Amino acid sequence: MSMAKRSMSGFTLLELLVTMALFATLATIAIPNFSSIIQENRVITVANDYKTALSYARSEAVKRNQSVSLLPSSSGWDAGWEVASQADSLRTWSQPRGDITLTGAPDRFTFNSQGRLVTTGFTSWEVSIALDNRGRCVRIEPSGISRVLSSRQVCQ
Repeated sequence: MSMAKRSMSGFTLLELLVTMALFATLATIAIPNFSSIIQENRVITVANDYKTALSYARSEAVKRNQSVSLLPSSSGWDAGWEVASQADSLRTWSQPRGDITLTGAPDRFTFNSQGRLVTTGFTSWEVSIALDNRGRCVRIEPSGISRVLSSRQVCQ
């Protein structure tokens, strides 16, 4: 009876340990960079939500043929905002984490029945949305049109 030599397939313990060590090294390099991407995306999301709220308030003012306002929540702009028409709250946006700050916004943005921003002058408003050193700038024109500026910084 002859014993045939069988070939074994698989990984040795040494190969698995080396692979795990390489994976751990790459993970320690990648995870800090990934957290900065998450922070950047959070700022972009809040800026887009703010612009959406401005556009919603403007369109509701035209649709209802009356003034509609974008107001901060009771805890301030950093905690969220709401769109209201007279005494009715139409929609609210909340910020679950209070680490993103909004600066440069007035007490309220009010749009008239033509969709124009009700202001005392012909000046644009710029609202900075920031988290640490990441930020976005939302510009609101007297015509009522708002946009998120493409620069990756707070308003100048």
